[in-house]
Amino acid sequence: MAHPWESHGEKRAIVGYYEPSDEIIKYLQDMQGAVMHVLETAYIMARRDGRVPSPIALRREIKPWFTSHYNYAVHHVNPVCRAAVALLRSYKKHHEGKLGIPDVKKLEMRIDEELFKVEGDRARITLQPGHYAYVPLNTKNKHFQEYSKGKTSELLITDMVVVLTFTVSKTEKPLGRNIAGQDLNFSTVDTTVVAIKDGKPELKGTSTIDTSNIKHIQQDYTRRKQKLQKHIPNRQKRDRKVKETKGRQENRVNDALQKLSTKVVKENPDTTFVFEDLKGIRNDGYNKGKTFRTELNRWPYR
Repeated sequence: MAHPWESHGEKRAIVGYYEPSDEIIKYLQDMQGAVMHVLETAYIMARRDGRVPSPIALRREIKPWFTSHYNYAVHHVNPVCRAAVALLRSYKKHHEGKLGIPDVKKLEMRIDEELFKVEGDRARITLQPGHYAYVPLNTKNKHFQEYSKGKTSELLITDMVVVLTFTVSKTEKPLGRNIAGQDLNFSTVDTTVVAIKDGKPELKGTSTIDTSNIKHIQQDYTRRKQKLQKHIPNRQKRDRKVKETKGRQENRVNDALQKLSTKVVKENPDTTFVFEDLKGIRNDGYNKGKTFRTELNRWPYR
């Protein structure tokens, strides 16, 4: 689970119509056929395991077939697997949990970032190492210059449109009159509030919020999942019960975190919050013993 207050930016898309080349049409038709075949494999795996496979598990299963049947860069197997899984999950959702193989009628493909590059007013798509196809971009869109300052995220092409998606950073907010530093611990959140006066910091106070209730939720549901895994011999039923328990655990933890963040914000108006950098904490945990690693795995902020 990502850090609950971490910002990843927002998605913005530029849509444009175009006339696809014969090479692009062939690529879309090949990918349509690949998705149809991969859907059948995903369906078999879902019936066997009692759940829709993840794109990663499906890729492991299908990669040898893909590389032997298509002469495209091997990374194209990733969007094919994601498309198949998305279609299978959508079918299951709209058919009261029943599995089935949906029809693949549209010529479209979502292309990963590593497989395309924006070059001026067009996108270069890597079909094979050293071999590229090009599609035009709608650079006349009034937002193109603004959005293109962000990072390219995904390219969707069909036989009619090209959709280029950017990840745009959220608008920066002005700093509040106070700055609150947050120290996230296993059972507490420690807050140090500093006021800025004439460009100089002035300590206003410190406080500690008890979060042992969240820790208790994590530990309680960990024990529940361990009991389910130990006492239910039927694999399908066991996996279903564990998944349900994990979902309830996430809901309760998210609810507690939401209430915590609301409480902190209400108690500190006109305040900018600063959190410690938690990157690398998991790697550091390997040198601190089993108890620390166990606590870290149950930590709600990881």
